[in-house]
This record gives sequence, C-alpha cells and structure tokens, in this order.
Amino acid sequence: MCTVSWLLHESGYDVFFNRDEQKGRAIAFSPQLFAHRSTAFMMPVDPDGGGTWMATNQHGLSLCLLNYYQGDIPELPLISRGLLVKMLAPSAMVSDVVATLNTLHLGSYAPFTLLVFAPDLSSRQGHVIAFQWDGHVLTQRPSIEPMISSSVAFTEVMQARRQAHTVILTAPRSVEKAWEFHRSHVPEAGYKSVCMHRDDANTVSFTHLKVTPEQVEMVYVDGPPCQNGEAVTTALVRKNQPLKLVASDQG
Repeated sequence: MCTVSWLLHESGYDVFFNRDEQKGRAIAFSPQLFAHRSTAFMMPVDPDGGGTWMATNQHGLSLCLLNYYQGDIPELPLISRGLLVKMLAPSAMVSDVVATLNTLHLGSYAPFTLLVFAPDLSSRQGHVIAFQWDGHVLTQRPSIEPMISSSVAFTEVMQARRQAHTVILTAPRSVEKAWEFHRSHVPEAGYKSVCMHRDDANTVSFTHLKVTPEQVEMVYVDGPPCQNGEAVTTALVRKNQPLKLVASDQG
C-alpha cells in the first residue's frame, strides 16, 4: 500500500511518496548517490533487494514504483521490482525508459505501476506518464493523482484517499498542503488513511522530491509522517551544472 501525489509548476515539479510496508520488513536506507553511464542519480535503498521504490537523476527524470496487487503474479522466478527502478534510474528521457522496458522480459517481475516524471519543463502536458504491468501485458494508463496501491480493499482505500486529496489540496495547491495530505488520517487512522496504520503494516517512510532547472532534492523522513520524524535532505545539481553532491544533511 502506497500513495503518490505531485505538483507541477513552471520551474519543475514536486513528488510526494508515502511508502507502506509490512512491519517486519527491514528498515530502508535514506537516499544515496549513485552514478552509471555518466549519469548521477539518487534513491533510497531497500536492503532486502538493493533496489528502490523512487529514484531521480541529474537530467531531472524521476521514477516511482507501486505494487499492482490486482495483477497476476507470473510463474517464473521473480526479480525484485525495486531493481527495475534502479536499472531505469540513469535514463535521460522518457523514450529511454520506454526503450529499456521494451527490451525486458517483464514476466520476471511481479505486477507494478511505474510513474515517470519527464525532465522537460517546457510543457505541463504529458509531464507524468504511468505504465502498468499486470503480469500479462504492459500498458500506458492515465496518471490520475493521487496514485494509490493497496493489497486490502483497494476500491475503498482509493475512494477514501482521493476524497482526502480533494478536501486537503484545495486551490491554491502548495507543498505545505501536500505534506498535510501525506500526514493525514482521514477518515481516521487505519487502512484507508494516507498515513496508513494496520496491525500488520503501516506507512514506513515519506519522501518529498523537488526538481528545478538547477538541482534535484530529496527530503526523506524515516517512519510514519504523522510522527514528524527527523528529515534527511540530499541534493544533486542538474546535468548542465558541474557534477557534485550539493548537500546531505539532517534537519
């Protein structure tokens, strides 16, 4: 169960991700810097598989992956979906992501929804692209905000969270309202709320990604966002700037 929302604006975009997991799953590492094919990218790391659910690079392209529990799990031995995100993370353009997906044998991956945030800031149209692998075929689907994943009562959860999104993110929309949405317990703290709480699972982290023409920045909160835990900020300059890690601090 996860929830992703975003804000698009003239100078870039912001992405907000609540990651929901079973309580026994290993604690993830805060965003780390990587480089591959002359491209720097950063992502939080899941120690169970070495992959991630969210990545961004110095081109300004970002990826978010949600499990698609309503699909059919292939019978072949499976590769971690988080490693797919890591593989795609150095992509410079959406077309690079599509080209790579078309070369893969997706039957080795459990069903997923992949959101791709394009680095082209010149147009708000087509800025967010959603791909869905249902275990049989890969299709492009509407990128309807917020994007939701749930293994429990999907329709109920989707309706409750989208209603909360409509109520909280009233115009004018803002980063502050997006944070409020991802901390929210509407209609109450439980399996339907954006900040999710169940006996066996809960929201384990919150990530705010900010992309501008100059740099990309990840603010990572380990733990349920309703607890206002310590945030770790990591930033990387964009491709047209000298390659270096700008900041990695706690605050």
